[in-house]
Amino acid sequence: MNVGERIKRVRREKGLTLKALESLAGVSAAHLSEIERGVTSPTLGSLVRIARALAKSTAYFLEENELGDVSLVSAKDRVREVAGGKGSQRRGGAGIERLTIGIPGGRLHARRVELPVDCAYRNDLHSHSGFEAIVVLRGRVTARAGDSSVELGEGDAIHFDASLPHAYANASRSEPAVLVWIATRRDVE
Repeated sequence: MNVGERIKRVRREKGLTLKALESLAGVSAAHLSEIERGVTSPTLGSLVRIARALAKSTAYFLEENELGDVSLVSAKDRVREVAGGKGSQRRGGAGIERLTIGIPGGRLHARRVELPVDCAYRNDLHSHSGFEAIVVLRGRVTARAGDSSVELGEGDAIHFDASLPHAYANASRSEPAVLVWIATRRDVE
């Protein structure tokens, strides 16, 4: 489905006429009609105004594959990945499961992360745009953000601006730690 078709569908779902959308978006009804029919494409500025008027993010109309407003990831469908380990089998790496996946303009990401003993995953200071939060489900985690370093136990949580140099690691030498990592979209992975 192209941009114009998506705009038309959302406009109709909201019960808006072309004239009503013109009034809300500041884009002429004639131009909106051309966009919806695929005769022309909106400028970025026009698309931003149309998206706001339709109470959608601009990204909603630009996503390659149309995504629903709600995304369910059931426990049985989670894919487990291993990151930060050693060797071809990634021994000692962090087990990561995505708890959230694609919604239009998805700006929030959550992962379940299991940190084995002596795991080096996310132990190096790094920074990027956005915000992060960590909630410890099991074990102990050392979290560093800026000049602060704290040890978190089960049920503890931390939230910080990810532009601060930050890192986290398993604080135990005898048991794995399990946490939920939540972050807003960022420029650097």
